[in-house]
Parts: sequence; structure tokens; C-alpha cells
Amino acid sequence: MDVSVIYVNWNAAEEIAASIVSAKEHVRDLDYEIIVVDNDSPESCAVLEQDGVLLIRNPVNSGFGAGCNLGAAHSRGRYLLFLNPDTRLQNDILSCLSQFLDETPTAGGCGPMVLREDGGIDFGAARADINVLNEFLEHSTLAFRFPKNSILGHPHYLSWDHQSTRTVDSLLGACMMFRREVFDSLGGFDENFFLYAEEVDLCRRTRKAGYDIYYVHTCKVLHKSKHSTTKYFGGMQKMVMQYLVSLNYYFKKHYGLTGMLAWRMVIFFVYLARGLLGLRRGYLDYCLWSLGLVSYRHPNAPQGRGETGRDARSGRA
Repeated sequence: MDVSVIYVNWNAAEEIAASIVSAKEHVRDLDYEIIVVDNDSPESCAVLEQDGVLLIRNPVNSGFGAGCNLGAAHSRGRYLLFLNPDTRLQNDILSCLSQFLDETPTAGGCGPMVLREDGGIDFGAARADINVLNEFLEHSTLAFRFPKNSILGHPHYLSWDHQSTRTVDSLLGACMMFRREVFDSLGGFDENFFLYAEEVDLCRRTRKAGYDIYYVHTCKVLHKSKHSTTKYFGGMQKMVMQYLVSLNYYFKKHYGLTGMLAWRMVIFFVYLARGLLGLRRGYLDYCLWSLGLVSYRHPNAPQGRGETGRDARSGRA
């Protein structure tokens, strides 16, 4: 088996079915399988009960990374391709990415060019590692106000046109392929991340293990960005709050308590300024969270799942 394509579903069965159709339309001369892990969706998954699709019903919503790990545990491919529900293949990326890994032994993982619905390139497909400086540039919007500046635009390599293949620090979790042996040796995704930043963590650990991460511009996928996640969260503010919770764990894991506290102060001052200047109440809520005055738990997470994603009752992620 060459490639195992793995989706994680939560109320996005129709989107996944459409993504599967796009895969079947483009893949040629490759031995692959399709696995869908349903994270206890309230809505029906009947459309995914079809030939050629292994549907795994997870009795709990254990989060994106845990769902991917469960799919990987049931897979047989040499390579693991993780796809978001709202992706549509624009060419045979299974063959394209797997061939690249075949020809590039130093690569532990790789990802394609990601296109927006308007046809433009989504520069979020590749990014620099998350650190305090990059977080300041991103949350303050300086990175996006001065994209051609190689320093200010560094968090998402905005001064690069993304029309070439190169090593990057991290890929977009919407579409990325990893060598099975690398993925397994790292223990897969860290399940303490319920949603967001788990792909950055995986890419960081892959690089630390001595492998490179590549952006491959000849492989292309369309990503209907935020369609599924907006439905999942019911609004942008909850999405951002979940992102902050995941980053909090990321900083504590990779930079220690001091790094985490420094990052939280960046979030406090940046959103205090943006909230006061724009009179945005939601920004002030982020400030209160950064000071530890309010907490956040994803509304669809299992009861007891706290801000790191760990189940406080059992100790399990």
C-alpha cells in the first residue's frame, strides 16, 4: 500500500464525500486507501458508508490529532496523507507528494501548494516556527501589513511567492503527507492538542529528529478555508480562543513556563491595544484569558477536558 488518506470528521460528512470524489478523479496508478474517523458526530455519516472507504466510529470527540492517530493505527500505507474535509484535490497530489518523498530521503514530511477559493495562493500553507517574535508579528497584524518585508513577513514567509519547492518549518494541517516510520517513531500527533497547532508541533518534532519538512509547489489542493471550522465553533471568537489555548500548550511544551508567560504577555498587550483602538469587546476577552481571569473549554470536547486538552479525570488525552 502506497498511501493512506486519513480524514477526521465532525459533522462534515458531505464535505469529506466531495473531497473523496476529487481524490478519485485525480489519482492514477497508485495503490491507496481512504480512512475516515468520525469523532462522534451528531449528524449522519451515511454518505461515507461507501465502497473503498474505511469508516471508523470514534465513540468520543477526541480532537483532530487523536482522530488522525486513530486513523493511522488502522492504516497500511507507506505514507500517511492527512486531509481536511474542506479540501479538493486539483491534481494527483497523492502521487506527486509520495514521489517527492521517494526521491528525497531527508524529507520526513511534505505538503502541497494550497489554493483559496478565489484561485489565489494561500500563503498559510507553509509557515515559520511559532515563537514569541513571530506571534507578535502575526497577532499585531504587522506581518500582513508589510508582507514584502523579509523580517516582518517572516511568520508565513510572505516575501516568498510560494512558486518554488523548498524546506519550511511547518505545513498547514489541512493537507500534509508524512513517512509512516517517521510518524510512528514520533508517536504521531500530540493528543494534548484538541485542535490547532498540532501540525506545527509535529513538524517541529520531525525537524528535531533530523528530517526536513518540504513545501512542494507542483502539488496543488483547494482549501475552502474556515468553512468547516466556522460551523464547528459557531463563530470566529471561539475559533481564536481555541487557537490561543493550543498555543498556550505549545509554548509551555517547547519553551517552558517562562516562554509561555512571555507569550501570554504579548497576547495581553497586543489585544489590549487592538481592543481599545477598535473598541472590540472580543479582543478584551482574549486579554482576560491571557491573564488567567477566564478559562476556555471547547464546547464539543468531552466533559472534563481542560485547557491543554487533557482529561482531568483520567489523565488521558
